[in-house]
Amino acid sequence: MRVPIHGLLSIAIAAAALASAGCESAPVAGGGYEMRNRFPAEYRTIAITLFKNDTYDRPLSGELTEAIIKEVQAVTPYHLSSEARADTILRGTVRSRTLRELSKSRSTGLSEEVQYEVVIDWEWVDQRTGKVIVARNGFSGSALFVPSRPSSEPTEIGRLAVVQNLSTDIVANMQGNW
Repeated sequence: MRVPIHGLLSIAIAAAALASAGCESAPVAGGGYEMRNRFPAEYRTIAITLFKNDTYDRPLSGELTEAIIKEVQAVTPYHLSSEARADTILRGTVRSRTLRELSKSRSTGLSEEVQYEVVIDWEWVDQRTGKVIVARNGFSGSALFVPSRPSSEPTEIGRLAVVQNLSTDIVANMQGNW
C-alpha cells in the first residue's frame, strides 16, 4: 500500500509536535537552537501537600491544592506520589485573602466590581537533598468578579478564578531558568 507524500508529511509534522510538547528552543553556543524540556529533568515524582490556611476562607486551601495537582498533571512531566516516595515536595500556606471593592453603584451603594486577592507562601523542595528548588513568599494572585446585577456572581466565582490563576503561576515558576 502506498501512502501519498502529503500523508507522510502530515505524520512527520504530528510526530514532531508530539516530540516537542513541553519543550522549548534555546540558543546554544556557536549558533543555532536546541530543544529541551522546560522542567528540571533530574526529578521524576512530586508530592503536593494540602496547603495550610491562615484565613477564615476554609475552602480556599483545598481548592488551591486540587488546582495545583491538576495543573502539575496537565503541564509537567512529573508523576504524583506520596510524600514518602516522591523526589520532590510542593507545600505552602495561604497567608491572606482580601476582597477589594473596585467600584460601587451610585444609586444603591452596592459593590459593582470586586477584586478577590490571595497571598501565599510556597516552596518546592528536593526531598533527597533538602535543597529548596523554588520558593516564593508573598506570591499573590487576583481575580475580578461582579456581585451586583445583572451578573450577581457569588464570591465563589472570584475564589475559583484566583485559585486557577495561582495554580497556573505556581507551575510556571517550576520551570527552569529561574
